[in-house]
Amino acid sequence: MSVLTDPILYYDAPQKDWALGDIVIVPTAVLWAQSEKRADDYPQPAPPADGSASVAYDLWHGLAQFHDPVIECWLTPAMIVVDDCVIDKEFNAFIQRLTDSGYSEGDAVAAARAETSLDLLTPVCPIRPYKDLRYANEQAVRQATSTGYFPIVDSDDMDAGYVDFLYTVPVSRRLLRGPVAALSEPARRILRWKLAQFYGFRNQSVDAEIMAAIGKTITDVHIVTDNKNRLVVDLTLDHGAGQLQLRQEPRRTDIPAGYQRERSDQGL
Repeated sequence: MSVLTDPILYYDAPQKDWALGDIVIVPTAVLWAQSEKRADDYPQPAPPADGSASVAYDLWHGLAQFHDPVIECWLTPAMIVVDDCVIDKEFNAFIQRLTDSGYSEGDAVAAARAETSLDLLTPVCPIRPYKDLRYANEQAVRQATSTGYFPIVDSDDMDAGYVDFLYTVPVSRRLLRGPVAALSEPARRILRWKLAQFYGFRNQSVDAEIMAAIGKTITDVHIVTDNKNRLVVDLTLDHGAGQLQLRQEPRRTDIPAGYQRERSDQGL
């Protein structure tokens, strides 16, 4: 058994605050052109909370240079798909500003928890059943080897499914309900990798360039600085047969720990 097949290894108890990988019940939406999606008559009853049905409404008409939009909405299990420091980035920055101006840490945290305008939105991605999967290989998605997807492991509380990062949408914190489940740290590490792979996929070409350079001889070196004053080293390989560019790492590689906000402070 592995993290991606064993629910005991995949899930863990929720943290005190919203966290990457938390599974919540929340409205999600997709915007379509009216030529792609037929709108329902208004109003409609609320859809079921399992994501199995949606409602769709026309938003407006008459802007000649734009397609008229339809919004399709679900009430569905969804996964939080940003890391904890991003979820509370304004919260932590607010505390830092107060402590820099002389507040004690405790007073700054209390003031930030009372400030309801911070970090209003949280990106989530709806969980979909495998019957909705198009073109991607189901086994590859289950094994987390397909780019752009992350698997949901079957358990007593959750049905097996997947998230497709293309459906990520920001929603108000006040709309989050749960968490109904939370990921273990090993599963969160896999989710972080899949998100990095999805959003920075082109950077993987660097790995291919380095592999292609193995066995070649460095025949010339040029060192310059970029617009952030970081060193850039251009290596010429085999008298021009190849080239490899190396950039200096950012000077700050450590990320300070954030402050704990707690879900109970979100007015839920």
